[in-house]
Amino acid sequence: MGSLLLAQGRTIPPARVTLAFDITILRAKSELQSPPHPRISPSLPTAKEKKMEIYAAYFTALTCFNLALFTRQHLLTRTKQSSHISPEGGEEEESISLADLPNSPDKQAVWDFKRIYFGVYILATAADWLQGPYIYTLYKDDKDLPEPTVAALFTTGFVAAAVSASFVGSLADRYGRKAACLGYCVTYTVSCLSVLSSDLFVLFAGRALGGVSTTLLYSVFETWMVAEYHARELGACGLRLGDMFSSSVMLSGLTAIGSGVVGEALVKWTGSKSSPFLLAAVCLCVAFGGIWHFWTENLAFPSSIHSFSPSTEEKDHQQQSSTPAQATYRDFLRDKRLLTLTFTTTAFEGSMYLFVFFWSPALKAARVSGASTRGIPPENRGENVPGLPFGLIFASFMSAMMLGSMTTSALDLTSNLKTSSRLTLHTVALAAIALVTPVLAKSSETGVFWAFALFEICVGMYFPAMSKLKSEVVEERVRGKVYGMMRVPLNLFVVLALGSTKEGEAYRDTMFRTAGSLLLVAFVVIARYLD
Repeated sequence: MGSLLLAQGRTIPPARVTLAFDITILRAKSELQSPPHPRISPSLPTAKEKKMEIYAAYFTALTCFNLALFTRQHLLTRTKQSSHISPEGGEEEESISLADLPNSPDKQAVWDFKRIYFGVYILATAADWLQGPYIYTLYKDDKDLPEPTVAALFTTGFVAAAVSASFVGSLADRYGRKAACLGYCVTYTVSCLSVLSSDLFVLFAGRALGGVSTTLLYSVFETWMVAEYHARELGACGLRLGDMFSSSVMLSGLTAIGSGVVGEALVKWTGSKSSPFLLAAVCLCVAFGGIWHFWTENLAFPSSIHSFSPSTEEKDHQQQSSTPAQATYRDFLRDKRLLTLTFTTTAFEGSMYLFVFFWSPALKAARVSGASTRGIPPENRGENVPGLPFGLIFASFMSAMMLGSMTTSALDLTSNLKTSSRLTLHTVALAAIALVTPVLAKSSETGVFWAFALFEICVGMYFPAMSKLKSEVVEERVRGKVYGMMRVPLNLFVVLALGSTKEGEAYRDTMFRTAGSLLLVAFVVIARYLD
């Protein structure tokens, strides 16, 4: 079972939405293709329909909360724009940013920056999301590869991601973040096209390139955005860096859902599971063109990003001359704040990968346990009776994640280092409670679902806060290198966790307790060194 779960994984995403969608689709198809249980009572379909309605109500409620937050934020922005005239006599209030004024040059600069970044970012992430539901089934079913070979393919992707994380960021700092993003488009395109071949060498090479590409996606794109934000001095235009991070998380979730729907329709239309990979390659080519024509290059040198006085530049030049490698491993290990961020990243994002594999069996177990407490006969409590609406649950989790992201933005919880560290502190504590709840409330399907929804809300709050912390703590000249180094322990954790996965409720409970314990340790460490 461990090798099967490993095979169902994929190169490491930021968000692990693709992996979740992959497993969700596979489980949903499995249940749809399963023959009816011979001992199902005639009343069972009605119960299943009622459960579907309940989860539809959950999804609707979460969506309404998102719409309410979005509407509130939009109205507040409009109110702020209309209040730029002071009561005394028509003078513009100094506290209002030029970005809030209609048709101002600064507002246009903010819009241009968002357009060129998010336009490319959506295409780049869509290429990643499109592949998720079909990688495993393409290898296993279409190419008829044995399970050990499929497991080896995905292990190759994880290992490549872990190894590349130690050097791709440094190369991006030296040769340019724009160049690294272009490299992502090229390597991932080759990885997508590799599935057209049945040669094992080509398939393994494609998985290795996929691992490297995912590392690039979740390090150099953010590095370029942060550097360009400072280069254009958009903070003075009223654009908050925390809002960019929150928007990235929200758009990531929307792109994941949209890509899943488009990919499924494309497979039905073409009859080929390779078609989403070809569409992903098209997205990457368009993203390549957008980066090439609209992005500017930024290198890891402060003088190219900020305006420094001569004395400061001279000091930086001397420092660079005496210590060419600014972010050596020794320096990294000596910085307690960087170590804190690295451990928090490993604990939280590692817990997300465990959550991806265990939320479905946990909900199934809660349903069976709930049936037992309601006195339903054992013969009517099979694993697939009644089935869970995985697609609807997945959509609910994505809505919960977007709710967390929008809440962070609406309440301005990432405006500075202090508020971001405090938000991260509270987020890891809530996440620990959410992951331990399924162990304590096994017989309540509703309780388990909302505990998982709470965890997804924490995910939506975590990424903007962590991105803001990294943008404040990590020096610009070594940002790409440090971002890559911070992912090495996470990748190793995922490889070990997926390789040791077992079946059974006891093991699942152990994993939830372990994840909760790691998050509590992260809480203590953050309180000690960041808060």
